[in-house]
Amino acid sequence: MAMGAGGNWMQWRVMPALAFAVAWAAPALADQPPTPSEYMEHVGGDASLVDAGALKLDGRRQVCGHRPTVLDNKLDDYAAAYPGFLILNPRLLSKVSTPVKQWIYAHECGHQFRGPDEETADCFAVQRGRRQGWLTAEGLEDVCNFIAPAKGDSMHLSGSHRCEYMRRCYADPNIR
Repeated sequence: MAMGAGGNWMQWRVMPALAFAVAWAAPALADQPPTPSEYMEHVGGDASLVDAGALKLDGRRQVCGHRPTVLDNKLDDYAAAYPGFLILNPRLLSKVSTPVKQWIYAHECGHQFRGPDEETADCFAVQRGRRQGWLTAEGLEDVCNFIAPAKGDSMHLSGSHRCEYMRRCYADPNIR
C-alpha cells in the first residue's frame, strides 16, 4: 500500500483491526505497521498468506500492485488493510455475491493507493471495477444493497450516502 509518506501505521489500519492494533502496542513498533508474517503470528489459527497476484475470487485474479493478501477467518469484518498488505475473511466473503467480493477487495486496495479515506477507497473500487469490466451497473446495485444497512460512524458515512457517492464515481471517471 503505497499509503503515502508520513503518519503512523495506526492511521492506516481499518477499524475492524482495532483489537489487533491494541494488542500489538509494543513501543518499538508504535510507528511501524506489522508485516504480514507478524500479523499472522499474532492472530494465529489458520491465517495464511497469498502472494501478490495469486489470489482469485470466484475465478477472477485479484491484483493490488505488489501487495500480498492475508486470509484470516477470524477477522471481525469482511476485510481490512495495513500498509503493504490486505486482509480478507474468506468465511464472510463466501456469503456475498461476486461483485461485492471484488468491490471489497478493490476498496481495501484503494486504501493502499489512496490512503485512509473511506469515500476515496469506495470511489477507487467502483472506478477500477468499471474500468476492468467486472463491475456493471447491476453489480454496483449489489454493492449498494450490501452496504445500505450500514450506519455511519467516525470513519464511514452511512451506507446510503456511500452508495450515492459511489454512483457518482461510477458515472464520472474524473471524480477521485
